[in-house]
Amino acid sequence: MIEKRMVRSICKKLSEEQSVFQKLPKDGMMYIEKLLPYICVFRYKKPDSHFAGLLKTQASYLIVDETVDISKLLEEVSTTVSEKLNAFLILELWPVRRGHQAEFEIFCPENKAPATVAALKDGFETIKEIYPDTSVTVINSSDRHPERLLPLMEIDESKQSGSLSIGLAVPVLYHNSEKDELYSLFYRKFYTRFSETIKRAAYEFIRVQTSNPFDHYLMLGKTHLDKVTLKADTELAKISEGMSFLLRTTPVNSTSEWKKFKKNNFQKNPSFNYRLIALDPEKKKRQLYDLPIDQVTDPTISFILRDKRLEIEKQLTMLEERGTDNFRFIGESLYGKIEDNVLEAAEAILKQYPQGDDRKDMRRFDCHEFAERAKMEMDYYQELFPDIKLSLEIRKDVAGIMVSKSELMISDRFSLDASRCDALIQHEIATHILTYCNGKSQPLKQMYAGFSGYDQLQEGLAVLAEYLVDGLTVNRMRTLAGRVVAAESMGKGRQLYRNLQPLANGI
Repeated sequence: MIEKRMVRSICKKLSEEQSVFQKLPKDGMMYIEKLLPYICVFRYKKPDSHFAGLLKTQASYLIVDETVDISKLLEEVSTTVSEKLNAFLILELWPVRRGHQAEFEIFCPENKAPATVAALKDGFETIKEIYPDTSVTVINSSDRHPERLLPLMEIDESKQSGSLSIGLAVPVLYHNSEKDELYSLFYRKFYTRFSETIKRAAYEFIRVQTSNPFDHYLMLGKTHLDKVTLKADTELAKISEGMSFLLRTTPVNSTSEWKKFKKNNFQKNPSFNYRLIALDPEKKKRQLYDLPIDQVTDPTISFILRDKRLEIEKQLTMLEERGTDNFRFIGESLYGKIEDNVLEAAEAILKQYPQGDDRKDMRRFDCHEFAERAKMEMDYYQELFPDIKLSLEIRKDVAGIMVSKSELMISDRFSLDASRCDALIQHEIATHILTYCNGKSQPLKQMYAGFSGYDQLQEGLAVLAEYLVDGLTVNRMRTLAGRVVAAESMGKGRQLYRNLQPLANGI
């Protein structure tokens, strides 16, 4: 039995729409992040961290030893929430192990909450995509609890409290009980689909049965970042930023090597030099896999962090392989290859515009003139983000322009058409640096470190910014198209210069 004082405290928090994080007898736990008209319940005979992990993907759950009587607690919670939202859904879940059977069983009252039951059935049937033998059975019954246990509430009590109970028998497909082995890769996919199914079903219940305060099922997800999540996120961002990947994979002698390449009639491959690396990739990889990402219960954040960890691991390997063919192979596995439709579009642009703009009468800005104008934009954003140091530097060891975090680096040999100045500022500062600063203002550090694969979106937004300020010139389009052709040529091991040179006039 749960103490009356504890029950009153929990209900008071719910009535005031506060979060509940309450330890229960015998290592039980009740978690309700926000006022939600549903709860997932697991009464265990012995602790099962993996099955409990399924419930912990939700923003409302109760996990407790089966010998602890929680009926009064649920009755009072149901009543409290129903008074505010008109109804309350109790989903009791329990694991079943029947050899290799993969049958989900949904125990529900006949003709009650059909949309909720349909969402559960449809959601669990999608697991066939990762486990083909999966089946789902809907059973109309007044018994909606494990056979060995009493119901959480009697039907009359349930009606009086404004609640509806549905039971879910969940096959433990992710665990080999004979060898006590967890199929980790499958488990991740399983709990992601499971989590979404529960949210969709709960949303259908909320949409039909309650005074719905939610516009989408994703609003039922967790928003609180616990200590484990924050630690994993912080350390991952720290490793990512510490790499300075773009800076360390950019040659420091590209200008001089281009001159040599040209002098040798484009016959001798350039020999690039890179910045020294003040980190040990192997040690950083150990740090990556020491992070407690497997303890992050929110499936979306867990996916984001795990995906980012894999990206960083590949980038660390690329740092080790600078100057070798392996660098390109690993890069292709990380960033992908040029798609056929993209290559066709690039070639069409170069064919449509075989000549660039006539530059004879165009005014040019050198690095100092461009820096002067860029600084005005930097100063504007510095006022908006006073806690972040924005900097601009003219350097000898970069080619063209580069952004690293909140720093704009400009080559001392850089020049551009005056008409391109504003577009380039919008690309580098008002997109790359601005999104970094915006991300710095968010609680999740991946928002500034960058999610896995964020580069494509960043560059797309940056080119869109150029277009919006009328700075996407013919020469610029040809340059972008030429880079696509160049990347495709390198990917297929062709001689890059010879393949691109016939198209390169004006780029």
